[in-house]
Amino acid sequence: MTTDSAPDSCPSLNSGMDVSSRQLLLISCLLGAVVGVLFIIVQPLFGMDTLTSRHAAAYQQLGDWSVLPAVIIAWVAHLAVSVFYGLISGIVMIRYRPSSVIVLFTVIFSWVTTLIAPPANALIVQLVSFQEIRPQALPGLNFLLDAKFLLHLLFFAAISSALFVYRQRQQASGTPVVLSDVAH
Repeated sequence: MTTDSAPDSCPSLNSGMDVSSRQLLLISCLLGAVVGVLFIIVQPLFGMDTLTSRHAAAYQQLGDWSVLPAVIIAWVAHLAVSVFYGLISGIVMIRYRPSSVIVLFTVIFSWVTTLIAPPANALIVQLVSFQEIRPQALPGLNFLLDAKFLLHLLFFAAISSALFVYRQRQQASGTPVVLSDVAH
């Protein structure tokens, strides 16, 4: 296992993770944001209104928000979730080496996020619109392997593929990836 011997102003980041792992996590978050924007751009091609437009409309209707704040809040919420999903993908990429494991996690994340999307999105709308949280009013889980699943699969595949290429280039240049060494 390789350790980062350079001093760092943030010691908590040094425990168990080297500079290249932190870079990969930062890149995974940035990829999450970029792919999150692409997700919204591509969504109409699948016959759907964009998630951000649906959320913004709900914020306007339920929370009495004006157009601009509603759109901004919808984008901030969407990008925050996208960055989080990118971070999760980065952690998996650091932790596991075999591409078969990465593919498995990509499919699992795609399925789980598709499954929970309807109630999660409705909950976000309730929270942002300052509505009473009513779990009974949330829609059910989405068990369909539909366009939403395909969009989530493309989202996670894009992030995982880019991170896989980045990791391969790191390894080719001799830059260590500490956590993946621990896993195998």
